[in-house]
Amino acid sequence: MKKGLYIIVPILLFLTISYLLPTEKPTTETISVQMPVDAITRVVTSQKDWAKWFPGTKVNDSVYTYYESTITIHKVLMNGFKATMNNKGIEVDLDFSFIADYNAKSSFTLKTVMKISYNPLLRFKQFLSLNGVENDCKRLLYQMQDYFSDVEKVYGFPIQMQKVPNSSYVSAKQTYDHEPTTDEIYALIDEVNEFIDGVEVKIVNYPILNVFKEDSINYTAMVAVATERDIPSNGKFMLKNMMLGNIVVCEVTGDKNVIRQCNDAVKNYVQDHRKTSPAISFERLITNRRTVRDSTKWRTTINYPVFQ
Repeated sequence: MKKGLYIIVPILLFLTISYLLPTEKPTTETISVQMPVDAITRVVTSQKDWAKWFPGTKVNDSVYTYYESTITIHKVLMNGFKATMNNKGIEVDLDFSFIADYNAKSSFTLKTVMKISYNPLLRFKQFLSLNGVENDCKRLLYQMQDYFSDVEKVYGFPIQMQKVPNSSYVSAKQTYDHEPTTDEIYALIDEVNEFIDGVEVKIVNYPILNVFKEDSINYTAMVAVATERDIPSNGKFMLKNMMLGNIVVCEVTGDKNVIRQCNDAVKNYVQDHRKTSPAISFERLITNRRTVRDSTKWRTTINYPVFQ
């Protein structure tokens, strides 16, 4: 009889403890991300970009493998998503959201509900695994934080905030009934360089360019060359002074299409960070496009002056 009790009592105790264990365990984790909310929204709501930022390996549009888990995306929202993770037999509801924070930051919140089996034997085993499952969920959140804290990954280009390097410029502009060619642009730059040589002032940086469409037909090209000091305006050659403040800069290597994409990314960056500009944006021509005809090798910086 006593021997039977030694067996029955532990079993009953185990079953009682298992029965008293919760069938669900909710958790909430919130972290800060150095990225404005508009940029995050643009990426999260673009289905084609999910494979770039979502941790794990894409199986199809709604399923990802994440280490030893499977994550199924059920709903994508403007500020997050809802999903289910199957982690070693434990089903976990995932509710990810983000909101704007101060100083161009965002807050990420991941709410989880870990569901435990009603089977007392399996429930006890799963309960012992909950800490590991919770750590996997936190790892998922921190990996998303790593991605969205990286400017180049989010915007596609290495955009930086810098200081305007030069104040004094000599500029010239010309209107064309077509988009100006590389040779026409450099012919205008040559005119500016010759004017600067004539007054014996040193050129201190690569030329800058801005081409804009006046109407359905006409284009205007404006070029400018930085000098060591101011040169008074003379005819078509105009003195331009740039405020020595802040400027958003991004260097890119590629043709006009790549440059255009970078320009769009820089504009998004400026808008997302709620910056205002005292001047128009421009390209700085690092590579001499007249001598390097392979446009895939053109080095250019996109420059966008901004207030602090």
